[in-house]
Amino acid sequence: MKRNSYSPELKAEVVLEVLSGLKTVQQIGQERGIHPVSITSWVKEARAKLVAIFKGEIQDPEVALQKEVDTLHKKIGQLAVENDFLKKVSGKWK
Repeated sequence: MKRNSYSPELKAEVVLEVLSGLKTVQQIGQERGIHPVSITSWVKEARAKLVAIFKGEIQDPEVALQKEVDTLHKKIGQLAVENDFLKKVSGKWK
């Protein structure tokens, strides 16, 4: 038996449809040809991740990337200062 693979976009669309409350999981599953157990699993995952997002445990990838870039820029500055200091000190000992 072949296992179905659904796109993240479709999963999000289905979860939002469930959360709207206009139709039951069974109705949505029947209309879209998706087993209700799969839909229920997606809804549970989405709810769990929503809590994590609001706790700040999951960040927007762009925000996380910018934080990493800022950290690396700080480190580069620190290393440049240390490098300049070591050049000056080593020049005195030659």
